[in-house]
Amino acid sequence: MRNKDRESRPKVVLVTRALVKNDKAQILVLKRSNERSYLPGRWELPGGKLDIGQDASSALEREVLEETGLVVIPTDRMAYWHGEIISSGKYKGLPYIILVGTAKTIAGEVTISNEHTAYKWVSKAQALELDLTSECRAAISVLTKNLKND
Repeated sequence: MRNKDRESRPKVVLVTRALVKNDKAQILVLKRSNERSYLPGRWELPGGKLDIGQDASSALEREVLEETGLVVIPTDRMAYWHGEIISSGKYKGLPYIILVGTAKTIAGEVTISNEHTAYKWVSKAQALELDLTSECRAAISVLTKNLKND
Protein backbone atom coordinates (compact mmCIF):
# COMPACT_ATOMS: atom_id res chain seq x y z
CA MET A 1 0.00 0.00 0.00
CA ARG A 2 1.26 3.43 -0.87
CA ASN A 3 1.94 5.93 1.93
CA LYS A 4 -0.46 8.38 0.28
CA ASP A 5 -3.29 5.82 0.68
CA ARG A 6 -2.52 5.44 4.37
CA GLU A 7 -2.47 9.20 4.86
CA SER A 8 -5.98 9.47 3.43
CA ARG A 9 -7.41 7.06 5.99
CA PRO A 10 -9.20 8.76 8.87
CA LYS A 11 -7.72 8.72 12.32
CA VAL A 12 -10.03 7.17 14.88
CA VAL A 13 -10.74 8.09 18.49
CA LEU A 14 -11.00 4.69 20.17
CA VAL A 15 -12.31 4.55 23.74
CA THR A 16 -12.58 1.54 25.98
CA ARG A 17 -14.81 1.51 29.05
CA ALA A 18 -15.79 -1.11 31.60
CA LEU A 19 -19.01 -1.89 33.36
CA VAL A 20 -17.37 -3.02 36.60
CA LYS A 21 -19.50 -5.12 38.93
CA ASN A 22 -18.80 -5.79 42.60
CA ASP A 23 -19.86 -8.80 44.67
CA LYS A 24 -23.12 -7.01 45.59
CA ALA A 25 -24.13 -6.80 41.90
CA GLN A 26 -23.57 -3.02 41.91
CA ILE A 27 -21.82 -1.15 39.11
CA LEU A 28 -19.13 1.49 39.46
CA VAL A 29 -19.68 4.98 38.07
CA LEU A 30 -17.31 7.95 38.20
CA LYS A 31 -18.07 11.66 38.13
CA ARG A 32 -15.99 13.64 35.64
CA SER A 33 -14.09 16.59 37.08
CA ASN A 34 -15.60 20.01 36.45
CA GLU A 35 -12.19 20.95 35.03
CA ARG A 36 -12.61 18.54 32.09
CA SER A 37 -13.25 20.20 28.73
CA TYR A 38 -15.56 17.42 27.53
CA LEU A 39 -18.76 16.78 29.53
CA PRO A 40 -17.58 18.18 32.88
CA GLY A 41 -19.48 16.94 35.93
CA ARG A 42 -21.18 14.06 34.11
CA TRP A 43 -21.11 10.46 35.36
CA GLU A 44 -19.48 7.69 33.34
CA LEU A 45 -18.05 4.20 33.43
CA PRO A 46 -14.29 3.87 34.02
CA GLY A 47 -12.24 4.03 30.84
CA GLY A 48 -10.58 6.28 28.34
CA LYS A 49 -8.97 6.82 24.96
CA LEU A 50 -6.32 4.47 23.66
CA ASP A 51 -3.04 6.13 22.82
CA ILE A 52 -1.06 5.55 19.65
CA GLY A 53 0.71 2.22 19.92
CA GLN A 54 -1.46 0.87 22.75
CA ASP A 55 -2.81 -2.66 22.61
CA ALA A 56 -6.61 -2.70 22.72
CA SER A 57 -6.67 -6.20 24.23
CA SER A 58 -5.41 -5.07 27.65
CA ALA A 59 -6.76 -1.51 27.64
CA LEU A 60 -9.85 -2.31 29.73
CA GLU A 61 -7.84 -3.53 32.72
CA ARG A 62 -5.27 -0.73 32.41
CA GLU A 63 -7.86 2.04 32.20
CA VAL A 64 -9.83 0.72 35.19
CA LEU A 65 -6.64 0.40 37.25
CA GLU A 66 -5.45 3.92 36.30
CA GLU A 67 -8.80 5.57 37.02
CA THR A 68 -9.93 3.61 40.08
CA GLY A 69 -7.07 1.62 41.61
CA LEU A 70 -9.09 -1.57 41.11
CA VAL A 71 -7.77 -4.76 39.59
CA VAL A 72 -10.47 -6.34 37.46
CA ILE A 73 -10.92 -9.45 35.39
CA PRO A 74 -12.91 -8.99 32.17
CA THR A 75 -15.94 -11.20 31.72
CA ASP A 76 -16.54 -9.86 28.20
CA ARG A 77 -14.05 -7.47 26.58
CA MET A 78 -16.54 -6.13 24.03
CA ALA A 79 -20.07 -6.53 25.30
CA TYR A 80 -21.32 -3.26 23.77
CA TRP A 81 -20.05 -0.84 21.16
CA HIS A 82 -21.12 2.49 19.71
CA GLY A 83 -19.77 4.56 16.85
CA GLU A 84 -20.36 8.06 15.52
CA ILE A 85 -18.58 10.97 13.89
CA ILE A 86 -17.46 13.63 16.36
CA SER A 87 -19.32 16.87 15.64
CA SER A 88 -17.29 19.44 17.58
CA GLY A 89 -14.12 20.12 19.54
CA LYS A 90 -10.54 19.16 18.79
CA TYR A 91 -11.56 15.78 17.32
CA LYS A 92 -14.28 17.20 15.04
CA GLY A 93 -14.87 15.03 11.99
CA LEU A 94 -13.09 11.95 13.34
CA PRO A 95 -14.78 8.59 13.83
CA TYR A 96 -15.45 7.90 17.53
CA ILE A 97 -15.70 4.26 18.58
CA ILE A 98 -16.46 3.22 22.14
CA LEU A 99 -16.01 -0.39 23.24
CA VAL A 100 -17.58 -1.32 26.57
CA GLY A 101 -16.64 -4.53 28.29
CA THR A 102 -17.87 -6.09 31.50
CA ALA A 103 -15.57 -6.94 34.40
CA LYS A 104 -15.53 -8.10 38.02
CA THR A 105 -13.34 -6.63 40.73
CA ILE A 106 -10.69 -9.00 42.08
CA ALA A 107 -8.50 -6.69 44.19
CA GLY A 108 -8.00 -3.15 45.41
CA GLU A 109 -9.99 -0.32 46.88
CA VAL A 110 -11.41 2.54 44.84
CA THR A 111 -9.01 5.45 44.63
CA ILE A 112 -10.08 7.81 41.86
CA SER A 113 -7.68 9.66 39.59
CA ASN A 114 -7.63 13.45 39.22
CA GLU A 115 -9.89 13.10 36.15
CA HIS A 116 -12.82 12.44 38.50
CA THR A 117 -14.22 13.97 41.68
CA ALA A 118 -16.45 11.18 43.01
CA TYR A 119 -17.46 7.57 42.58
CA LYS A 120 -20.47 5.46 43.50
CA TRP A 121 -21.37 1.78 43.54
CA VAL A 122 -24.98 1.78 42.33
CA SER A 123 -27.78 -0.41 41.03
CA LYS A 124 -28.90 -0.08 37.42
CA ALA A 125 -31.89 2.02 38.51
CA GLN A 126 -29.68 4.34 40.57
CA ALA A 127 -27.19 4.68 37.70
CA LEU A 128 -29.90 5.66 35.25
CA GLU A 129 -31.04 8.45 37.60
CA LEU A 130 -27.59 10.09 37.35
CA ASP A 131 -26.50 12.66 34.77
CA LEU A 132 -24.65 10.05 32.69
CA THR A 133 -22.85 10.53 29.40
CA SER A 134 -25.12 9.32 26.61
CA GLU A 135 -22.92 6.39 25.58
CA CYS A 136 -22.59 5.18 29.18
CA ARG A 137 -26.35 5.45 29.69
CA ALA A 138 -26.93 3.31 26.60
CA ALA A 139 -24.28 0.76 27.63
CA ILE A 140 -25.69 0.44 31.16
CA SER A 141 -29.22 0.01 29.82
CA VAL A 142 -28.15 -2.76 27.45
CA LEU A 143 -25.55 -4.55 29.57
CA THR A 144 -27.43 -4.71 32.86
CA LYS A 145 -30.29 -6.65 31.24
CA ASN A 146 -28.04 -9.71 31.21
CA LEU A 147 -26.15 -9.28 34.49
CA LYS A 148 -26.89 -11.81 37.20
CA ASN A 149 -27.21 -10.69 40.78
CA ASP A 150 -24.56 -13.11 42.03
